[in-house]
Order: sequence, then C-alpha cells, then structure tokens
Amino acid sequence: MTKFKVMTLNDLKLTIPLLFASFITNVSAAADVDQSTKANGAYCAPGSEQVQLDLSNVSLTREQGIPLIYQGMNNIEGPLWHDGALYYSNLGSHQANDQDFVLSNQSTIWRWVPGTKPEVWLDDTVAGTNGLAIDNNGNLVATRQLDGSVVYIDWQTKKVSPIVTRYEDKRFNSPNDLTIADDNTIYFTDPNWNTPSNIDPANTQGGGAPGSQVPGQRIYRVSADGKVNPTLVTELVPALRDKPNGITLSLDQKQLIVGGIAGLWAFELKSGRVSNPKQLLNTPIDGLGKDCSGNIYVTTTRNSPTRTDDQLVVILNKNYDEIGTLTVPEIHIVTNIAFGGEDGRTLYVTGLTAPMDGNKVRQCGNADCLPAGIYRARLNVQGFPY
Repeated sequence: MTKFKVMTLNDLKLTIPLLFASFITNVSAAADVDQSTKANGAYCAPGSEQVQLDLSNVSLTREQGIPLIYQGMNNIEGPLWHDGALYYSNLGSHQANDQDFVLSNQSTIWRWVPGTKPEVWLDDTVAGTNGLAIDNNGNLVATRQLDGSVVYIDWQTKKVSPIVTRYEDKRFNSPNDLTIADDNTIYFTDPNWNTPSNIDPANTQGGGAPGSQVPGQRIYRVSADGKVNPTLVTELVPALRDKPNGITLSLDQKQLIVGGIAGLWAFELKSGRVSNPKQLLNTPIDGLGKDCSGNIYVTTTRNSPTRTDDQLVVILNKNYDEIGTLTVPEIHIVTNIAFGGEDGRTLYVTGLTAPMDGNKVRQCGNADCLPAGIYRARLNVQGFPY
C-alpha cells in the first residue's frame, strides 16, 4: 500500500523558498543565454555556431597599396570592420623636431573600403589610438595611448568623449586592446609600452621593464556606468604583468581570454570576476579574434623550418584545442585580427615592421621584411568585427 505524506504548513514554508530560488536561478541563466545570443546575433547567422571551420586551401594574401604615415617603424593595429569599411590604427613616430625631440608612439586612424585607396579618418593630433571596438549600441570605442584613456569616438562628428582616463589618481600606462561584453562592460589591457615619450612615467600606473613582474600593468573592467576596477587577472597570473596585450571573450562570454609576452590564458568569468586560470599557449601573444563557431584566433610567434620567429595565426577551437595555423609571410610581427566583408567571412590580419635591426635591414626568413601591412583570407565561417 502506498503511503502519502500530508504536507504541513512548515513543509510549505521550507519548500516555497527553495522552489522560488530554483525559479530565479533558471530565469537568470536563461536571461544570460538570451542576452549573449542576442549580442552574438548582430554578427552571427542562426546556426553559425554549428559550422565547422575548414582551413583546406586557405592562405593569407597581402593587400597591395596600404599606405603608411610614419618614418621607420610602422605598426598597424586594432582592425575593426564597420559599415562596409575596415578601420585601423597606424602607429609610429614622426621625425625629430627642431629641438631633436622625437615624439614616439603617435597613431592615426585610417578608413579603408576594399577596392579603393585607404584614407586617414582621424589624424594623430586627435586619434592616438591602438585598439578599436564597437559596443552593442553601435558606438566606436577605442583605447587611446595618446592620453592613456578609453574613449568613445563619434562616427559622424569624430568627437572624442572619455569613458575612463585614470585609476587611483594616475593615468593609465598605454591602453592597448579591449573587448566588450553583451552588457557593454569593457575589459582592456594596459601595458607600459607605447606610452608616448612626452609622458612622465611617474604619473602612470607603472610596471617593470620587459621580463619584470612588478605590479602596475593590469587588465581593467569598466562597467556600463563608467566605473573602473582592476580585475584579478594579474594577481592570479603574475606572468601577465609583463606586457599584457590581446584580450577577448569566449563566444558564450563565460571565459575571458588574455595574452601577453609570456603566453595565453583563459579565465572563468562570472559577474565580472575572473577565476581558475588555464594556460593555453606559451608563446608571445599580440592580438585575439573569434568566429561564430567559437574558435579563437591568436597572433603569435613560433620557430619554424624557415624562420626562428615565424609569424602565425594559431586557431583554437571552443575547447581551446589547436586546430590549425595560418602563416603571415614576410612580416616582422603579426599584430591583430578582425572579420569583415559583406558576409562577415573575410579574415583581416595586421602586422608591423621596424625596418632596421641595428644597422642592418631586418630579415624575415631569407628576405627583407615587408613594410607593415594588412593580409586577408576568405573563410567558411562568420566572425566578429574586432
């Protein structure tokens, strides 16, 4: 005979809160999924997460006719596809002035519609940018080494509006790369290279020389209301205090992925807090990108049969297993990644070159390095525009 328990008032008092808590948790989880899916949907067609990347017969081709504005070193960084054009930062230094002072690490923003000649969109007296991104309201967001800030730049008026400029009453070092979550939270890296030469280091966040793990170079989180705080990235992985650089979010935004001189790590991310770091690569990392299948694209340097410093895009799947590489030929250092084109399936890759290695022309393998430039390849997957 089956026995039934009669529920008492005390049972109800205990059960209802548990049911309510379970309901809230499920609703919250569903809301997170919906929000992330909605944000990804701006760039990814329905079902695109199921598309398998096919790299057979894919190679990067160098674009011709990409002008450079600086003497000596030129660095192309921060590619961003928007409204039919690729925007990017061209970093470098002008010649010495009348007092023999070289103002280093200047930066213009260029706009290039493929098939036409790139044009300067914002000159270096105003731009001073490195990383470029777009938030979920369509705003252009930039990391700006000129004054150590993260800013909005208006698409029409080109007015620069600060989001954050300081932390604990000191300017940031040289904000480098950034990524933006579906709720418009900004995460950015702040190494202490590329700080302009007219800035007193005592007024910046600081950090040590290359190889040092002295605090001062961090990864920051900026909430949608403009409040800035350092993350625990460099506390959990002190090696990332040495020139933190590329940064992105996983497709489901449950991991924050950060690279630097010492390698690449993925951190669990929940409510803006990072934990449980996992090292993915141990080679020097510059830029990161991602596609709609959840693959991560990493610009890095490796030894190869033809070069001791071969420049590669290494591709990791959503489980962070390496699934392929693309070689970036005859370039000094590969820098960054963006997807663009009308269907979001064109991969753009940028690079830099300092043409002289001491008093010799810099070599890339057995040939002189080509100037800084842009490469592209057509893929079978869609990707994100920065």
